[in-house]
Amino acid sequence: MSVGTAMPATERLGQVRFAVADELTCYYDRPDEPANVHLEARVPARLDEAGVRAAVRAVLEGEPELRTRQSATSRWRPAFYWEYLAGVDVDPVATASFADEDELADLRSALLSQSPSLRTCPPLRFLLATGPGGDALILNAHHARIDGLSCLRLLRQVAEHYTVLARGGDPPEPPGVGAPCGAAFPPRSVAALPRSSVQATPRSDGITPIVKIAPEPEAGPSSDRSGYGTRHVTWDGLEEAASLRAAGASVNDLLIAAMMMTIAGWNESHGRKRGLIKITMPVGDPAQAGAGGLWANTSRLTSVTARIEAGLAAADLLADVAAQTRYAKEHSGPQVDFFCRVLAASPVPVAVKDRLLRTAITLAGSVVCDTCLVSNLGVIEPVTFGAVTASQLWFSTFAHMPRGLSLGALTVAGRLQLTFRYRPALFSEPAAAAFARRYVQVLDRITGREAAS
Repeated sequence: MSVGTAMPATERLGQVRFAVADELTCYYDRPDEPANVHLEARVPARLDEAGVRAAVRAVLEGEPELRTRQSATSRWRPAFYWEYLAGVDVDPVATASFADEDELADLRSALLSQSPSLRTCPPLRFLLATGPGGDALILNAHHARIDGLSCLRLLRQVAEHYTVLARGGDPPEPPGVGAPCGAAFPPRSVAALPRSSVQATPRSDGITPIVKIAPEPEAGPSSDRSGYGTRHVTWDGLEEAASLRAAGASVNDLLIAAMMMTIAGWNESHGRKRGLIKITMPVGDPAQAGAGGLWANTSRLTSVTARIEAGLAAADLLADVAAQTRYAKEHSGPQVDFFCRVLAASPVPVAVKDRLLRTAITLAGSVVCDTCLVSNLGVIEPVTFGAVTASQLWFSTFAHMPRGLSLGALTVAGRLQLTFRYRPALFSEPAAAAFARRYVQVLDRITGREAAS
């Protein structure tokens, strides 16, 4: 893999204190579990390397808020600061080649197993990987700076500038942001799933221990289990899933309910007891993907909880999940929980706050931390590079322990693209593949595709 080179020193234009979510992300960021966001476009053709580099450079030149880095201040100060620069420190574009999908997966894992340094500008990296049948352009961005929706805007801007260079014309009109995350399925006159009298537990009382996913870790010493693995899955069941509208369900609700059922079944097969499952659901502002969005991490973290008891009907679970997600979207709230807000606001050195958070996770994480994270970017307009349109788009976010797993989703060209991001401390590669298969089977079962096949 070839990497970008250092650039000449650049002028500093000013400083701004980190927002609460930015600071907290830095505390979560560790060499063995980076706090990064991943967005990937697959194109059935070759992309011109010089054109990609020029497009990325043009975007950075036109977006001053992306030309940032963490100020090199002492960790004994009570806050981190962004400093804005007139230029960049490093070339953020690297290149590589792959012979098959396994090699591409290795390249992706290697890229995502390291966060872009916040001490160099910009806090993001691109990998242009060339292989049989086409190229992959993979974005790895530090989550302290931007979220999934702003990553989408960044990738789209790069594609637009690439198109300008390839065609010699004006950039295409920016498309709309598409349907908001969790938008309801289109109407369809299909009966709802049968319901039962078994009810899901709607909320956690903050005392009941939260279920964790039964581990099947990678073999070998723990030192070999750093970083992330990923698994991509395309699901073509959105047409069948339209029948769930009668229960008031959305794509988001389906994804979360299926994750809960998959975790319950997986744990049961590993001899684990049933209990309260808690899924973290980021609520993002769809405007982040458009021209008026911020280069920032603005997603608000909310939770959906349920207890998957024996005999619980999928329709009951979906209805309960839908009620919780609807409430979360209709009622504004703080971006992070009370403990994290207090921690970030404390007038103590960041080194102390870092230690306090890590100690809290070590002592109480196995009881109070969420089970999994499900993040859905919604319906995405296709991204076009010159004369070629990306055939696939993939998205994922970090998955620190004790959770160890996150699911990133988006819909493009009528297909649901799913990325399972996992820690090797939770899953080996075969275990991750088995878990992903279970998840797809649950999606098929909920939507009736299993019976239709």
